[in-house]
Amino acid sequence: MADRFYLEQTSEFERGAGCKPYPVHVYKHKQTEFRVVVCPIAGLICNLTVCMPTLCSDHKGTAHTLEHLVFCGSQRHPYRGYIDALASNNLGQPLNASTHKDMTLYKFVGLCQEGAANVLPAVLDHIMHPTLHDNHFATE
Repeated sequence: MADRFYLEQTSEFERGAGCKPYPVHVYKHKQTEFRVVVCPIAGLICNLTVCMPTLCSDHKGTAHTLEHLVFCGSQRHPYRGYIDALASNNLGQPLNASTHKDMTLYKFVGLCQEGAANVLPAVLDHIMHPTLHDNHFATE
């Protein structure tokens, strides 16, 4: 990852009076300028959320359809169900997503940081390079 990302910013997230703040690290992809925000928190559960801007000029459901198409595969993993099998093999729940007016969120919850680290590259590949086939659009 170090060959593709660099540390852009480090700060702290204040939790409230009397609580120790969480460190926050922002990494930026050298080529695409995609940012990854890491907030390491002690505990067994690891949450991973990828937020993608959704810019739609109409309300025809395009963003929501694309959200579903992400689960049909990617350039590196062109198989429907791959991402959920990978999540399961890394002690995680199936990837979930939700589309909002201005963004689409992809969420992974697992039992350890290592599992999230194993799942993240495939999640990003599915989001950034989905396999978009006519038959997928027909079923969505």
